[in-house]
Amino acid sequence: MDSFSVFGNPIKHSKSAEIYALFAHEIGISKKYNLKLAVQDNFNYLLHNFFNLGGLGANITSPFKENAYFLCNQLTERAEKARSVNTIKKLKNGTLLGDNTDGIGFISDLKRINWLDNNNQITSHEEEPITNILLIGAGGAAKGILPILLTTITTCHINIVNRTFSRAQELTSYYQEIGYKNISCLPLYKLRYDTNKYSLIINATTSNIHNTIPKIPYFLITPDTKCYDLFYTKQDTLFITWCKKNGSNYCSDGLGMLVGQAAHSFFLWHNTFPTIDPVINHLRSVFYM
Repeated sequence: MDSFSVFGNPIKHSKSAEIYALFAHEIGISKKYNLKLAVQDNFNYLLHNFFNLGGLGANITSPFKENAYFLCNQLTERAEKARSVNTIKKLKNGTLLGDNTDGIGFISDLKRINWLDNNNQITSHEEEPITNILLIGAGGAAKGILPILLTTITTCHINIVNRTFSRAQELTSYYQEIGYKNISCLPLYKLRYDTNKYSLIINATTSNIHNTIPKIPYFLITPDTKCYDLFYTKQDTLFITWCKKNGSNYCSDGLGMLVGQAAHSFFLWHNTFPTIDPVINHLRSVFYM
């Protein structure tokens, strides 16, 4: 019986089992980790059956993170705020604890690549009292990173744009209602009139899967603009290629975030934090998309 699994659709491309195996080897743990393909009609059953048969922990990937949120008996504060779950731990009393490690994995990667300093401010050559962040997307990936962005980078203002504006409005309203005033949204087409200078632009959409890029104006990109794509491929993603073409000297894909969030999941399950950099380097050298 598998002790740990990741549930998603699609799932064949997932690197979660390989990452877990590398972490487990470092720590000296011998537990089985497998990939579980699910659909909306059977996800709830498969997840509960997994834990009923002895499963200890699960990762949840697209498109089931919001489903998993409602299946947990307890939630961490970051999962509660994100309203989505990517990590579940079965507690000793049999109840399920839901967490969301996407945000902390993202912040960990910003620090790893030196985009975030010791004061949790985005590194810059210019002195700005407020850091403007443009978040493209309002789905599960955006929801996972928003809580920690708002609470960690305290001098930031986050502007959300999304192809469906109503989803950006809904997300913005939720965070404003729970006390965060440094967040706003605007329709995607209005970015052409936007005069904000963005220190960090985050692509949290699935545009790469569809071989497209978000329709944002090229003039938002400057040499100092940091551009982060939550997606990752062996070569530069389409979004990163576009950002570099338009002048950004600071671009990163989401592989570091993937390994970072997995490390925090591993810590939740085993109370031991694994080493991240060797796993990132290994995946860079061998993985394919």
